Amino acid sequence: MKKNVINSIILLISVFLYTGCNSAIYEIVEVEEPVEIKEEMKQPVADIKEDMTTKQEEKKEEPKYTTEQVVSKTFIVQIGAFKSETAAEKLTRSASEIIQGQSVYYKDVEGLYKVRVGSFDNKQDALDFLTKVRALNYSDSFVVQITNVMVK
Repeated sequence: MKKNVINSIILLISVFLYTGCNSAIYEIVEVEEPVEIKEEMKQPVADIKEDMTTKQEEKKEEPKYTTEQVVSKTFIVQIGAFKSETAAEKLTRSASEIIQGQSVYYKDVEGLYKVRVGSFDNKQDALDFLTKVRALNYSDSFVVQITNVMVK
């Protein structure tokens, strides 16, 4: 009996060593998406109903990734984007003096230097902070959702 157990263990170990663990190798990819802010509607009701129907038909896109692929989600406020790193550094320095309580930094994203403020766990906190940033004369600022996705 003991000999059969030992032989079974040896067989299992050799099969494992021969075949490997066969686990897929994954890469974490960062996906950036601007967050839409709902503005007050100033259209007549009939036009709104027609627009909503058209938008619903246009919106039927395939999702870019599944919820199982999402590793993490954060929200940031972007206050500027430049082709020049020097311009991004300048805005980062000046914004750091004006905007208190959040880190101000820039990041090279495919050759464009994006100046960003903060990191928020939920969209509402980022939108609340966006209001404060816009009040400080960064009127073109917007919220970006950063999603880290696991892909094969």
